[in-house]
Amino acid sequence: MTRTRKKVKLEKCSKPELIWVIRRMCQYALSERELRLALNDLEYKRESDRIEKANALLAEQRVATEQYIDLLRRCEGKAIKDIPPKTLEQADAALSRARAADRAWRKLMGVKSDE
Repeated sequence: MTRTRKKVKLEKCSKPELIWVIRRMCQYALSERELRLALNDLEYKRESDRIEKANALLAEQRVATEQYIDLLRRCEGKAIKDIPPKTLEQADAALSRARAADRAWRKLMGVKSDE
């Protein structure tokens, strides 16, 4: 009886298994220098991904802030009691989204906040 072997995929490996594979590859072909270069590439990729996410959060914050400003600009000069409640709710929701995006950006970028 022959048993068919499943191919192992890197995506399915545990962290210790991945480390074992890397060390095994270093024994055969990779030098420590090549391993350092690969780790540097990984560091660059992580930083690029972080910056990409930060830029997306900034864009989200900008859009929500612009929505907030546009909603309240229509009511400029009015007493708050004369502003429709729905407009105030929409403005509050937009401001909440902008603040949430700002908090997420600050956390991602490691910026201390006074909030």
